[in-house]
Amino acid sequence: MKTFSQAVSILGLAAALVLPASAVQVTFQVNMEVQAALGLFDPGNDLVYIGASFNGWSETASQLFPTTTNALVYEGTFEVGAAGSFPNYKFIKNRFGGGVQWENNGVGEGGAQNRFFEVPAADSVLPVAWFNNITNVNVNHQLVTFQVNMSVQIAQGTFDPDNGTLWIAGDAINDWDVDISPISLTRSLSDTNVWTTTLDVTNLVGSTVSYKYILNSTWETIDNRTFIMPSTATNLPVVFFNNVTNTASPIPLTFSVNLGVQIARGNFNPENGDVVEVRGSFLMGPGSTWLGGFVLTNDPANPLIYSGTIVDTNDAVGSQVQYQFVLNNGTTWEATGNRIATLSTTNAVAFPTAFFSNIPDLGAVTVETIAASEAALSWTAGPRVRLQSSGDLTSWNNVADTEGQAAVNVNLNENARYFRLVGP
Repeated sequence: MKTFSQAVSILGLAAALVLPASAVQVTFQVNMEVQAALGLFDPGNDLVYIGASFNGWSETASQLFPTTTNALVYEGTFEVGAAGSFPNYKFIKNRFGGGVQWENNGVGEGGAQNRFFEVPAADSVLPVAWFNNITNVNVNHQLVTFQVNMSVQIAQGTFDPDNGTLWIAGDAINDWDVDISPISLTRSLSDTNVWTTTLDVTNLVGSTVSYKYILNSTWETIDNRTFIMPSTATNLPVVFFNNVTNTASPIPLTFSVNLGVQIARGNFNPENGDVVEVRGSFLMGPGSTWLGGFVLTNDPANPLIYSGTIVDTNDAVGSQVQYQFVLNNGTTWEATGNRIATLSTTNAVAFPTAFFSNIPDLGAVTVETIAASEAALSWTAGPRVRLQSSGDLTSWNNVADTEGQAAVNVNLNENARYFRLVGP
């Protein structure tokens, strides 16, 4: 039976004392005056945060507050790490009724995706930045025409040209807000399959503008569309909604997930009736909700792999399929978010076997030297996780009484130079 392992050599480890470097406090400041003047920020209701490498890119962990000298300049002081490190960060607007909106990519120095700086040796205050680096209300206004071909959606019956709604949202268009400021497209007079709108877009010349189309409250599932902000009025090329250029075809899709790690950690126990499903855009109900009930099964010859095949009648060549593996009737979803795959054929498609939440092993073994020939080992416990040892990496032996435990003291010798965690 296949096992999951991670080996570590500890023979000859010497005890050492490592003193952590002290974290430096840095004050961040962002000016929201232009955003407020453009109608893209309401200081009475909206909040400002910073998302950064030092807070796990959290959207809510690090809030900034208005300064006493300027109510539209927001600041916050945070521990950012050791001197000499280079944290990356962006400012975030959390708009009342409009959701979370990050700064665009490219706000960093030299057009880098994120802002960044070298942490100084002492506590410091960074210069005031402007949200999205826009410092002038009249920075650059241009008429941009958007065009989307809806012929495939009409043919598939997912869009009613007489009664359906088609909107557009984007960062420099309406702050991704379709609740407060929806922008509708209308049918073109020259091509009845094309919907279009012309908008006055404000952004820096050469910056990237991101956007998507929304059909009957359902967003496109592809990555954000983008264009480079021009210095003159521009007509963007005609695109197909969701980039689907063909009508849907019945395509068999096979999904597979390795649950060995989850079984070892006690998160999935088939002996107690636990089940794993795959849910996604290939099987949707009213309101584009993902339906459950497509249960995967395993093969006795490879009991850790759960798989199944379903015929997708919603998608066509060029469509993006989004999906997740789900444990126990929706109790546990993958922590990594939606998986995305683009269909390139009408033939049967077998997606690569994945590990649940992309966790392929049982974690690390922590080692603490007790004496020249003895060490304390610890790890994340699981009901079916146990420790093994080896002298040469060719054969492994179970370390007694470690299954379901989280630590053990071991004697180091030629037959126990390497250690690993294994599961079922």
